[in-house]
Parts: sequence; structure tokens; C-alpha cells
Amino acid sequence: MSVSLLKRRGWTPELMRELLPKPRYFMKGGHPARVWAREDVLEAEENPRFKNRKREPAQSQSKGPTPGTKKALGLLSRAWDGAGNDGSPAWRLAEHYHRAVVSRLPAVSKSQMLRASQATAWINEFLALEQRCESRQLPGVLKNFLRAGPWMGEYDSHPLVAEVCARYTATLLAAARQAASDFTEAQPEADLMGMLQAKGFPLKMLLSEGLATVWSVWYVPQAIRTSLSLLIALNPKDEYPEARSLHRKFILHLGGTNTGKTYAGFQRLKRARTGVYLAPLRLLALEAQETLLSAGVDCSLSTGEEEDLREGDTHIAATAEKLNLKEHYEAAVIDECQMIADPQRGYAWTRAILGVLAPEVHLCAAPEAKDLLIRLIDSCGDSWEVEVHERTTPLICMGHTVDYQRVQPGDALITFSKVGVLSVAEDLRQSGKEPAIIYGALPYATRRKQMEGFLEGKMEYIVSTDAIGMGLNLPIRRVIFMETEKFDGVERRELKPEEIKQIAGRAGRFGMYNRGFVGATQNLPLIRAGLEAVVPPLEYAVAGFSDLVLQVDFDLLEVLTQWNQMPTVEPYRKLDVSRYITIISKLREMGFVLTREQELRAANIPFDETEDALRELFFHLLQRWQQGEAVEQPGLPEEDATLPELELYYKKLDLYFSFAKAFSCPVDEDKLYDSRERVADEINEILLYKLRSNIRFCARCGKALPLHHRGRLCDGCYRKVDGGRRRGH
Repeated sequence: MSVSLLKRRGWTPELMRELLPKPRYFMKGGHPARVWAREDVLEAEENPRFKNRKREPAQSQSKGPTPGTKKALGLLSRAWDGAGNDGSPAWRLAEHYHRAVVSRLPAVSKSQMLRASQATAWINEFLALEQRCESRQLPGVLKNFLRAGPWMGEYDSHPLVAEVCARYTATLLAAARQAASDFTEAQPEADLMGMLQAKGFPLKMLLSEGLATVWSVWYVPQAIRTSLSLLIALNPKDEYPEARSLHRKFILHLGGTNTGKTYAGFQRLKRARTGVYLAPLRLLALEAQETLLSAGVDCSLSTGEEEDLREGDTHIAATAEKLNLKEHYEAAVIDECQMIADPQRGYAWTRAILGVLAPEVHLCAAPEAKDLLIRLIDSCGDSWEVEVHERTTPLICMGHTVDYQRVQPGDALITFSKVGVLSVAEDLRQSGKEPAIIYGALPYATRRKQMEGFLEGKMEYIVSTDAIGMGLNLPIRRVIFMETEKFDGVERRELKPEEIKQIAGRAGRFGMYNRGFVGATQNLPLIRAGLEAVVPPLEYAVAGFSDLVLQVDFDLLEVLTQWNQMPTVEPYRKLDVSRYITIISKLREMGFVLTREQELRAANIPFDETEDALRELFFHLLQRWQQGEAVEQPGLPEEDATLPELELYYKKLDLYFSFAKAFSCPVDEDKLYDSRERVADEINEILLYKLRSNIRFCARCGKALPLHHRGRLCDGCYRKVDGGRRRGH
């Protein structure tokens, strides 16, 4: 709060010094101004010293406008009353300028009375607007004219005041015509008249900031919100009228990992004449396609990175984001529905559950999703039933920590970094134990080869990140946590109970083991507590925006920003649109001129925009497309490429395919398939036979170094050595 605001609340300089903390300062008009936090002021106003202050009448407020101000109001009002309304935007704008002046003039107090020389200078500056008006300077000129108002009332017989009365209307109209012209030139698509006729036009903002600010700060957000409210329902369920016209039955398959939830859904899918399976991962969609094909069901595949669409297929396996909302199915299976609360991807599950066109829908989910899913189904007017799936093989937490050097066949060792996975795998290999390797950045084709090696018994162990937790059914006997903390992109934190349960549940594959075991190399009590904890119910579903935002006739960035700020009903939360805003802003910064639909299409392409090489490729592909040139597949890396180089190249192939599909560019799919397989084979070769040559170790402690680390020592050893040197050791 500023000093002026505090004084209006009854504060005196003495009370400010006595009761308030030291103020903060910011520059206002080239001068430092003092401000206090609102919380500090409200707390201080509860002090008896403030409450018992001697109240003095606010003379300027009680007496109202001075006689001179009242007379000036009368002069300007009579001068404007003679203006003829020609119905033009300029006249309407001039009227707003007049209303702004007369509404603000009473606030100019007598203490602000000016010397005659200053007042006449500001009045002449105002009258000069009739001949020449600079739109950027107009707010300042009008504010100065306001300050000269009381002087005009006090000296109403002055010749200059008579000239103001004679020229007031013409001056405002001339200034308004120029301001309107400048605005239209800068904003050729803007509805100027619509803005000027809008209810609640902000006169104060017009006077202090100008017409352009009124447009961008007041009118555009208001108009966008109005358009969005007409196009997009407040309740996300109402965005899918065709699904609302169906009476759908939902079967909720609830249970932990490895309880047969998805298997139950598949049994119905196999019998359906048409069906869709939706998964969180490409690998799971691919497994589903192969399962259905093996059962004699014609099934296509659709993910963000690859497609296998065959004419005449009755079923399709896809990642959740790829659901076709216009296609009707006899049955649908939506897997891992607890993902509905995921801040980045949850909107895809919300969209699928609310919008899938199938009379029978099977939802596979962790128990904590039950109440939220039922709430969504009830809101749609659909029916539901619950099937609870229990583990047939008990999951047992071990009573002591495990030495990972003494692992047993069928063990899965869990660490939460790629370097950790590779270094542990190499340690095992050096002791004669051959592990399979799974981590998030591993190409899907390579991950499959590693999984097949474990399934076939060529590899008796697995070293993995938490990528193993999402739907990968492997013959694992024991899950051993080597870490109990992970970096989640924001901070390094302890594992949550739901994460522990999801990963640990992979132990004890049904049909292979009578029991599954969970252990740790450290902090075993945390793992045991996580297994025993009751995971709280999910509280909200993430709702995304639909393509209807493209029908709002304003800048896409402003539309997305306003959509994000609009309220929605419980239990929904809006998708974080920061990624869209970042990518679209960068496109414009680099000079790309795209339609709103093209901007949204580009921002929807899945890739890691924080990785320089992928970001450069994305802009390169877009530039070639915009110039009408062929969008070509990235070239293969050179011979003897390192593991990071091969993984990056695989990501480039995925980006190339996604871009080509998004912008309808031809793709040589045979060439792309061969390139992917070659890279996957090379990565697999490194993981099997050349891992140590692709990992660098600290020369002092032997710890594996990050793949892009510079220097021979890890950070910890470097600090010790460097600290010793500084101390002279």
C-alpha cells in the first residue's frame, strides 16, 4: 500500500513510523515511492494505538470540489453539449475523453492550484491538439489539462478560458480522430467501435494509459472470455454432446499393479466387433496391438511417434492422446486411469472418459482413482459398476536390506537416473551377471529388445528406473530399491507411497512365482511404510482446451491465457498451458507467420523443447515446410556414435515423424523404420557389449560420471581436492 492510500485509511506519518515495518521503495515518475505489504498494514490497524487515534475530519473529502472546480465542470459540460453526434468512432471516442475529464476533475483539489503561467501553458498544450496530436502523448496532455481545471474556474473571465469553451469540442474530436487512426493502423483487425460501445468502458484507464492499453488490457480479455463462454462449456462434460446422447456403461477395474485389471478389459475387447485400447505408453499400445493380433483380432496402432493403420481393421490400440472422438466403438478399454490427475497429460484421460463413443467402457485404475472416476461418470448421466482385482501372489516386504552385489535371478534393481542404471548394470556385468536395462530415454525398440532378452532368459536381472512401473509385465521375483529419493524435475524428494506401490507391484509375476518380494539396499523402513500406507483419493481431473479456441477471433496466445484464467467446475483443474505459450512465443520471435490453427498444431507436436538439438530441428523442419521445401528425415549419425548421440538421433526421428504427420508431409516409412531399427540395434549393442566404454568414471572414487560431464573427477571429489588446494594442503 502506498502513502496516499494509507492516509486515506487514517494513517499519520507518526503512526507509520511507530507501527509499520520499514517500507520498500520503487520508482514512480522518476522518484522513489514508499510502499508497505497489505498484510503488515492490516495487522497494524488492529493495534489499539491505531484504533484509538484522534480522528480529524478529512476537509478535502467532506467539502467536495472547490468552487473553481465546480465552475470549470459547468464550463466544459456546456461546451460539449453543443457537439453534434455523427455516429463515428471518433465522436464516440471524443465523448469518452470528455466523460473521463469531467469525471476526474472533481478529484483535483485546491491544494493543486497552479501558477497562472503553468496553467496557461498546459491549456495551450491541450488546444494545440486540434492541429497536431501525438497519440502516445495524449494521456499526459489530458492529465495536465485536468490539473489546470480549477484555475479555469477561478479565472473564468480570462480570454484563454473563453477560447477553451469555444474550441473544446473541436479539440477533443481532432485528438480522437488522430488517436483512432493511429490505433486502427496498429491494430487493423481490431473492432474499435465494438470496444467504444462496450458496457463499462474504463474511462480512468483511457485517461491514464491511452486507447491501446484499454484494448489490450481491458477489452480483449473481456471479449475473449465472452466468446469462450459462448463456445466452451463451463463443465468439460458438456463439450462432448454426441457422447452425452449415448447411455454408456462403465466397468471400473480397480486394483494395484499386477492384479489383472488390464487382462480383464482385454477379454471383453477381444469379443467386441469394434474396439479401442488407450494406453499411457507407446510400448503398451504396441503390446496391446500384438496381443489382439495374436488373438485373431484385426488391430491397428496409433501413437504420437508411429502409426500402423490398416484399412479394414476393426480395433485400434493407441496412446491416450490419439483417441478419435468421432469414431464409434462397441467397447473401449482405457488403461492407467489414475493418470487423469497428471498435470501434463491428465487432460487426455479426462477427454477420453468424457468423450469416447462406446456403449461399454472399461476403466483400469489404481484404487485411489475410484471416487473421482465415479463422480465424472455420474455427472455424465452414465451407469457404472466396480470390479475389484486383488493380487493372486502375495507381495512381501523383506526384513533386511539387500547387498546388490548378491542379487538373485529374477531381481529388478531400481534406481532413478540413467547414469545410475548404466553404472549399476556395468558393475553387475563386471561380476559376471548379465542384466537387462530399462530407462525412460531408451528408444522403444531397444527397450523391447532388452525386455525380450529378459523374457527369454538370456538376461537374468533387470536394472531400471521407474519406467518399469507403468504396465510392463515381466517375470520379476524381487524388486530391490537402490534409492528412495528421486528428482521429479523440480526437487529431489522421497518416493511417494503410490510410486512405491506402482513399482513394487511388478514383483511376483502371476503364473511364474508364488510370492513377490520387495526390498531395498538402504532406507528399507521408508519402502515398508510406503507399501502399508493408504494412498489418499485423487482430488481432481485435469481438463484441457478444445479446438474451439481457434474460433475465438483474437490472438491465440491471449485466448489461451484467458482460457487458463476462466473458472471451471469441480472436480476439474485447467491444463498448464505454459508449454504452448512458450513454443508459440518462440515461433513468433523467430519470424514465423502462421495461422492460429498452424500455431496450435506446431505447439501440439510432442518433443522436449528444452533440448537444444531438438528445438533447432523443430524450427528447421518448420522453416522448410513454410518455404514449400521437402521435409527430410534427419541424417544418420557418424560411425561409432556414442550412446547419448544415438539416443538423441532416435528422438530426432520421432520428432521428424510427428512433424510430418502434423503438417501432412510425405514420409518414406520404410526408410524411417529401417533407421529406427538400426539405431535401436546399435544402442542395444552398446548396452550388451560396449557399456563400459560409454561410461566415464571418477578417477578418484570410481563413481560413474554423468554422460555429458567434463573433467576426470566427480563434483564431490573435485570440491574436496579444490578445497584442499585452497587451504594449502
